[in-house]
Amino acid sequence: MTFPLRADVAKHIISVCQSIDENKTPDLAMNVSLTRTLAFDSLKLMQFFAGVEQLYPGIALEDWFVEHSADGRDTLDSAAAYLARLLTPSS
Repeated sequence: MTFPLRADVAKHIISVCQSIDENKTPDLAMNVSLTRTLAFDSLKLMQFFAGVEQLYPGIALEDWFVEHSADGRDTLDSAAAYLARLLTPSS
């Protein structure tokens, strides 16, 4: 069984964001904030969560978002790191 690398997860997250944003920002940097930079409202955030959950069944980002959104740490890089940790089996 193979597990996604953080870079693969990052590509998936960027793809989800681009589809939600209708490809208005084709070159997304990993340091952009969902709420501050991309200005995702509650509907777009729900689409983001659903898109990630569709790619990675059983994994939810709501707790990550609550912890990271207040001070702009809700970046694509932060989400990718969080997901990669959850997807990597612990030894």
